[in-house]
Amino acid sequence: LLSIWTNLWYLLIFNLVLFDLIITRMVDWTLRKYGLPRYLQYTIEWIAILILAVICSFSIKVLLVEAYKIPTPSMEETLLAGDYIFVSKLAYGPRLPQTPLAIPFYHNKLPSGKKSYSERIIMPHKRLHGFSKVKRNDVIVFNFPEGDTMVVQYPGQNYYSLERQYGRDYILSEFEIITHPVDKRENYIKRCIGLPGDTIQIYNGEIMVNGEIKPALPLQKFKYYVSTTGDPLPDSLLDSLKILKSSVTYNPVNSLHVLYLASENLESLKSYPTVRSVKKYSEPTLSFQNQEIFPHSTDYRWTGDNFGPLKIPSRGDTIPVNTLSLPLYQRIIDVYEQNDLEVTDGDIYLNGHPATSYVIQMDYYFVMGDNHHNSADSRYWGFVPEDHLLGKAVNVWFSLEPDKSFVEGLRKERIFKSIK
Repeated sequence: LLSIWTNLWYLLIFNLVLFDLIITRMVDWTLRKYGLPRYLQYTIEWIAILILAVICSFSIKVLLVEAYKIPTPSMEETLLAGDYIFVSKLAYGPRLPQTPLAIPFYHNKLPSGKKSYSERIIMPHKRLHGFSKVKRNDVIVFNFPEGDTMVVQYPGQNYYSLERQYGRDYILSEFEIITHPVDKRENYIKRCIGLPGDTIQIYNGEIMVNGEIKPALPLQKFKYYVSTTGDPLPDSLLDSLKILKSSVTYNPVNSLHVLYLASENLESLKSYPTVRSVKKYSEPTLSFQNQEIFPHSTDYRWTGDNFGPLKIPSRGDTIPVNTLSLPLYQRIIDVYEQNDLEVTDGDIYLNGHPATSYVIQMDYYFVMGDNHHNSADSRYWGFVPEDHLLGKAVNVWFSLEPDKSFVEGLRKERIFKSIK
């Protein structure tokens, strides 16, 4: 830990030598000198081996690298559902556990549904030194910022989305609610689009960072309307374009397909003989508020394709606190940075005192999925705080297509593929 904390990585070699000399050679692991019965010696030795294995694997998971499985298509084509990836904790620095009283290898719940951790001890956020800082276009893993509250009966649903649809009183009266500390919230993976201090804007589906258009990635997917001469697109074409048949909607009345396509395959689709037209979908600015789009306020009529401009807060920034800016930064002030925020008769109070400004205490990030029109990301729930960061996705170590057998679903071409 000292080697990582001080950023002196060469000391790790010294630590390994020291461990070999002291632990493996100077300690009598056989327990023979104590005169214990042989069966008791074997039992103690196996228990010690198991404890050591748990400690080593847990230390690797927390400090070095952790394996994750991709469950959804929100990062296609960069990452596919069924990919198993390695995430480097050293990239941005290992984050120490905030809930140390937990059952190893269970993230936040046991198979029975009960919590796998205790909140009797909650440690403050602490991150050790890492190799680098987050950069634009990094694929990062983090705890879901709005995952602090969950509806037990609907674990895959966003509590705050349900609250906006059905009302807080109804949700609290009809369902069981649980809360999670930061390190026990669900893990998400997205691409970092904006860094602290950046200004993000999306205009007709094009992303602009600090006023400059960000080119679409070759594997980035968008939603398209595809019109044909009368027949549905054949499975062979869909397979060649890496389009899942289950994700395609087809209307035989007007021969219209709705599908998600990677940018690099667009020309191949257009050149197919039965394709008459291909139009990229763009969600227009609405005359009314889309309540699912951040910041969920009637003052902002943003959509997934026409969003912002939005300034990403950086540590030390002073932001105005008023009724217009509050929807953008209220969750930062109130939840992430744990201030007591109240609005009374139009006046805003922070920790009991009238406030017109606030100094940001953490860095924040703006993230999006590569599957532009099929991703719940910062456009829907806002910023990612720095204390939610877990690590950087570095490579795919295994890949198996969902709902298929091992032989049919194995994607050999993706094994040991770097993530860019």
